[in-house]
Amino acid sequence: MRTLALLAVAALLAGCTTPYRPPRFMEADARFPGLIDFAARAPAKRTDVLLVHGMCTHDATWAKETIDTLAAQLSANVTPGPVQRAAAPAIEIVPIRVDTPHGAIHFKSLIWSPLTTPIKQQLCYDQTDKSPICSGAPPFTPVRARLNAKVKDWLLDDCLPDALVYEGAAREQIQLRMRDAILAATEGGDTDAPLVVISESLGSKILYDTLLRMLDEPAPSRAAQVAARELQRTAWLIMAANQIPLLQMAEQPLAPASAAPTVMQAPPPDSLQRLLQKRRAPVADRRGAAAPLTLVAFSDPSDVLTHTLPPERYREDGTTVFNVLVSNAPTYFGLLQDPVRGHLDYLSNPDVGSLISCGMPRSALCK
Repeated sequence: MRTLALLAVAALLAGCTTPYRPPRFMEADARFPGLIDFAARAPAKRTDVLLVHGMCTHDATWAKETIDTLAAQLSANVTPGPVQRAAAPAIEIVPIRVDTPHGAIHFKSLIWSPLTTPIKQQLCYDQTDKSPICSGAPPFTPVRARLNAKVKDWLLDDCLPDALVYEGAAREQIQLRMRDAILAATEGGDTDAPLVVISESLGSKILYDTLLRMLDEPAPSRAAQVAARELQRTAWLIMAANQIPLLQMAEQPLAPASAAPTVMQAPPPDSLQRLLQKRRAPVADRRGAAAPLTLVAFSDPSDVLTHTLPPERYREDGTTVFNVLVSNAPTYFGLLQDPVRGHLDYLSNPDVGSLISCGMPRSALCK
């Protein structure tokens, strides 16, 4: 029996692979600085980071764990600040300062999960294993296959509802709450410091849509000025689990009835493209040209909820684009990967953390 057990374990290990560890770059000659380089090169030895989570329930713990993963690469001291909360469901702002030997990195994490939680709790009755937001809900007694139950609990009852809520009647309300959070998070900061934006899945879409909304407000408004200023000083966009190509479909009408059904319809500019176009457009009150921008998109090809970024859609707007393929979790016998880890573990993946903190090639400032 022991021999059979060892053979079974050996077979399982042999069938367990992480094909994109180390990461693989889809574009040739990938080179970009890390957070440590931005901090070291800035005039005041400071860089700012705006961190936005994606779909599925998140809280301030996610922000701390993500920043701890990045700081571990930098021989850094981490100093949390007071979380900004409101009485009504609102976006929480989690400030954390990371002090490295070469400069300071100031994180502001925007936790928007509290906005959608009350609506998602309507599905708590359906969860087999109750999530924290469903604690106390009556048990679901019908028997489900174990894997199906896990996917139903996580994907259908917690994660996809975020996208449905955002693309539905609450879209404008969510954008207005995100607008308020951006204004609060950027108030009193060092506007000469470079800005790095790190966003995940649906969070990227919400953030970009909101910045576009702010830019479309009357020019004298504070929101329009802040959006233009923050966009101008953004030097690096990092996207994990990108869903913009998928979510953009919710905003498109059907093709005209006269269109040939065999002709592939070119997609209209998405929110990221439009934001990049506005970033490069001349604005009268800008102090100078926008900083060069690098866009790095992390994708696990086995993550069924992510899409790579077609570089040709964004390079035309003066942005350098790199797609990075990573493995967030093992693949078993080339057949299956844990869908939860595949989608949620980008920013806890040490390969991703190393590239964000130390760049490519790895900075000499990182040990």
